[in-house]
Amino acid sequence: MDILDVLHQTVDAKQEQPQSQEQSQASPAVGPLTRGNLALVVAMPSRKPSAKPEKAERVRGLGHLYLRGATFWFEIHHNGERTRESLNTTDRQTAVTRMAARVADITAGIPTKTFEPISVQSMFEKWMVAVETNCKPRTIEDYRSRWTAHLEPVFGELLATQVNKQRVVEYLHRRMQEGAGAITQNRENRVLQMIFNHNSELIPANFFPTFPDMHSEKSHVRKGRLSNEDYVALQARLEDPSMFWMLALLGLTFKYGFRKGELLAAKCGWFDAKASVFTLPAYSTKNKTERRVPIQRGGDIYKMLVQLTEGRDAAAALLTRNGKPVRDYRGAWSKLTEGITNGRGGHVTVHDLRRSAITSMSNKGIGAEQAGTHLSPDVFRRYISRSESEEQATAAKIECD
Repeated sequence: MDILDVLHQTVDAKQEQPQSQEQSQASPAVGPLTRGNLALVVAMPSRKPSAKPEKAERVRGLGHLYLRGATFWFEIHHNGERTRESLNTTDRQTAVTRMAARVADITAGIPTKTFEPISVQSMFEKWMVAVETNCKPRTIEDYRSRWTAHLEPVFGELLATQVNKQRVVEYLHRRMQEGAGAITQNRENRVLQMIFNHNSELIPANFFPTFPDMHSEKSHVRKGRLSNEDYVALQARLEDPSMFWMLALLGLTFKYGFRKGELLAAKCGWFDAKASVFTLPAYSTKNKTERRVPIQRGGDIYKMLVQLTEGRDAAAALLTRNGKPVRDYRGAWSKLTEGITNGRGGHVTVHDLRRSAITSMSNKGIGAEQAGTHLSPDVFRRYISRSESEEQATAAKIECD
């Protein structure tokens, strides 16, 4: 028996033994055993297991994340269609979040959003519709004037996708060079932000601009106020009966700290003479909360309110001039306050009266909660503006034994 016969017997024996699926797949097919392929059988080594790790199995329907350059893309097969889209980010975690949102839309049958180019001017007009529906006339006027005078010439003709943080920073820097203060820059920056936020659904997320931070306003808090002596002097200038509305406005603001807009919107029915309470409805206040102000029964302010409201319809305007509601009194106020300063060298404004009221309340030990003028003690304290004599009186109390 030669070697070929021995090998035939060995191969026949192995073929008769049952083999596992892996073994059968690993065994090479060498065909009939002859002397020609004998060397192949003898020399062929056994197959080694692959050292290459197997790829993780993809879960169908969840999408596949991959890179194109530095940008992440995703691919998904759904309902026989393949979708490939850029996720517009180089951050993996952001890409995973965006892919999950898009896959959810695709599997739910929500069509891909398409964005049409839109100008900032068009966005402003859409925003103004909401502003005119929800805001007060003075707020509407303020927004429109800031847009027309300053923002429109720079941003009006641009597409929304052309506005970015650098453009806004350059605009604010130019406004600073023109003399616009930090507060003015904040207001214009805020108007631009509100325009974009209102139209956010019309702008691709990856083109939505990041806006620069607002300037701190803590160092720009006004401190002007009216002294008691100046208050008496102004009252003396209002002896004309036709100016009684202004006398009442002066007293209500200087004593109780009412805002100008609150009094211009006030109705006769807001004052309850029997309870001696003046109530501002929530819709009329800046913080949208009702303000209930007790008025000293029999005092000067009480008598003026009785005179203004007695016998009149509850829905009638509280302050009237020549039989018509007072809408704007800047001219009359400027004439009334000629020659009087706000204690800081500037002209007296109506808002100086509010600071006067809050400072007087604080000097009398009345805090924010009792005064009801502000929701937080911090803002209440910002309105306190003490004179030099008041500061010295405080210093004397501190050093007093």
